[in-house]
Amino acid sequence: MIGKNNKVAVLFTGGKDSTLVASLEALKGNEVHLLTCNSGIGIKSELSEIRVKELKDRFPNQIHSRTILPTYGLLREIAILNIEEDFKRWGVNLVLLGDKLAIHAAATVYCLENNITNMVDGCVGYQEDLAEQKEVAIELFADFESEYGISYNCPIYNYGSKKDVKYALMKLGLSTKSLEGVSIFGDAFSEPTNQMVEEYIKDKLPICHKHLDFVTKTKENAPNYTYVSKGQGQLV
Repeated sequence: MIGKNNKVAVLFTGGKDSTLVASLEALKGNEVHLLTCNSGIGIKSELSEIRVKELKDRFPNQIHSRTILPTYGLLREIAILNIEEDFKRWGVNLVLLGDKLAIHAAATVYCLENNITNMVDGCVGYQEDLAEQKEVAIELFADFESEYGISYNCPIYNYGSKKDVKYALMKLGLSTKSLEGVSIFGDAFSEPTNQMVEEYIKDKLPICHKHLDFVTKTKENAPNYTYVSKGQGQLV
């Protein structure tokens, strides 16, 4: 369980669910880092900035920052590079599940760089028809994060219905509108089976591990740059 005044990363879209999760963590007294990924397949919404301001005004001492993490390359490697083979194998559109994997990989890098060991998400049970919000997916995401010492949770998964989330935001004095962008793939899918979701994630996870390995090792092996004088420096 996340304790008071601890850091927590929130996978944040600006939508109602991720906003409620961020609010609940702020109410606990945690230092909230809002992480939004940009993969290039979404129709950007400036409305999310309104949501960020709203949260900062409501929780000025808890909302630490909102960071945009680019995931174009990750999404390409995970879900686009072999998209034709993926469609032949599974027969359904799993690009958004690949997008979620890219989000996890990028967010994990952020957490490691900022010494954050807790990550929360706005996944909800009433949207379990979406591949990335099925319990099997959430369990595999949690296993992935645990390999890097990060606890991953979806605290409002069993919260109830859309109305319950809406009225919870209303009680907090926050907008009940969804202030998030939309994906161009958002309505272009058939619901996959749990087996498809599990197979897809396990098939693509090595790419995520490879990304983490690349980033961490590159940082470890990067030379230090020491300032000498007169605008010159040396590598040490």
